[in-house]
Amino acid sequence: MQNTENEASGLQLNPWTSVWLHPRKTVQYVMEYKTGSFVLMIAALTGIIHFLDQATGNDLFKNWNIAAVLLVALLAGPVIGVIGLYIASGIYHAFSLMLGGLGTFEETRRAFTVSSIIIIVGGLIWIPDLLILGQGNFSSDYDFSIGQLGWSMISLIVNFTVGIWSLIVLIAAIAEVHRFSAWKAALAVFLPIIILVVILLVIIGLTAPALF
Repeated sequence: MQNTENEASGLQLNPWTSVWLHPRKTVQYVMEYKTGSFVLMIAALTGIIHFLDQATGNDLFKNWNIAAVLLVALLAGPVIGVIGLYIASGIYHAFSLMLGGLGTFEETRRAFTVSSIIIIVGGLIWIPDLLILGQGNFSSDYDFSIGQLGWSMISLIVNFTVGIWSLIVLIAAIAEVHRFSAWKAALAVFLPIIILVVILLVIIGLTAPALF
C-alpha cells in the first residue's frame, strides 16, 4: 500500500513547478520517472537561453536582425546546451566524489538538469525583452527610451534572481544525489568556479606586463 501511495505521489509531481520549492523531491522524481530524452530536451532549451544571454549587449550581433539571432540560437543553442550538460555534470561529479559523494554520473547529470529547469522558466523573460527592447538586446550602444531602460532593469533583476535560485536548487539536488550535506554540495558547486577565477587571474597577471 505504501509503495502504491509513493508511486501515485510521484506521478502527480510536476517538475516545472515543484523544482522551485522542492528540489530534492524533484530530482528524485526525474531520476525515477523521466527518460534521457527529457534530460536532453532540458539541456537543449537551456542552451538556447544561454546563447541569447551571451548575445546580450554583444556588438557581434548588432547588425543582425532579431530573426537571424533567433535562428542561430535555435540551431546552435541546443548543441551548446548538450555539450555544456556533459561538461558541467562531469566537473560537478568529479568534485562531489572528491568530497565523499556517493552518486553516479547519471544522477549528477539529472541533478544539473533539475537546476536547469529554473533557467528555462526564467528564460521566458526573453519574450518581453525582445518585444520591448528589440535590437537593443544585442547592442552595447543602443539608445534606449526611459521606458526601455526601466524594463531592462526589471529584466536584469529577474535574471539575477533566477541565476541565484538555480544555484540554490543545484546545491540541493547535488546534496540529494550524493547523499551528503548541503555544505559539501555548495563546495562541489563553487570550488570549480573559484579555481577557474584563480586560473584566469594568474593568466592575466602573467600576461598583463607583456601588454604594457
